[in-house]
Amino acid sequence: MSEILHTCKNCTCITTPFRFLNPEELAFINRNRVEIKFRKGENLCKQGTSASHVIYLRSGLIKIISEGNRGPLVLSIETGGYFLGLQVLFKPQKLPFSAVASEDTLACLWDINAFRELTERNAGFAAGMLKYVTDDIIRSYQQIASLGQKQVHGRLSDLLLCLSKHIYKSSKFTTSLARKDMAEITNMSPESLSRVLKYMKANKLLIVNGKSFELIDIETLKKME
Repeated sequence: MSEILHTCKNCTCITTPFRFLNPEELAFINRNRVEIKFRKGENLCKQGTSASHVIYLRSGLIKIISEGNRGPLVLSIETGGYFLGLQVLFKPQKLPFSAVASEDTLACLWDINAFRELTERNAGFAAGMLKYVTDDIIRSYQQIASLGQKQVHGRLSDLLLCLSKHIYKSSKFTTSLARKDMAEITNMSPESLSRVLKYMKANKLLIVNGKSFELIDIETLKKME
């Protein structure tokens, strides 16, 4: 990984909560920040360690992983605009997950104590961060509901729609995710994933060529259970 220098004051990636900070507070959080480029395969954080920073993804793609006795399980994929570490901001404890770069990823790391101090003294900033955490929890619930209630076709449809809408923001995209990652995220075997992709391709719901996808019939994909 390598360190890159920018400042928070004029950052084009600044999120809504940071707009509540005055110039002095922006200067304070900037002094407690480093910007790191993580190469593909590098850990941004490790399950079971204490969180020393809040991490903000500026660009790239990461996998959030639970490392259990049966091996790693991909919990979600995230891209620019995502925060890591807010989950343990107010209750210091060991991180319940690892995060690994699926492709080269640029991130800002703020000292967690400095970040906590800002939330304690700036109500607007704290409210913005609370909204972010709430939205993230709701999205996690929706993902759990999809895994628990939908069949394999519906689970893969949800993943493809997520990649299209939230990650790559296009119906045509090339992902860095391996088939194994996609299978783990949708809680199916690689063989089942391959069969469902073939079904979707045969029914002209999408075009797939290796890691390149084009969603053709988005409305039908949305309705899959």
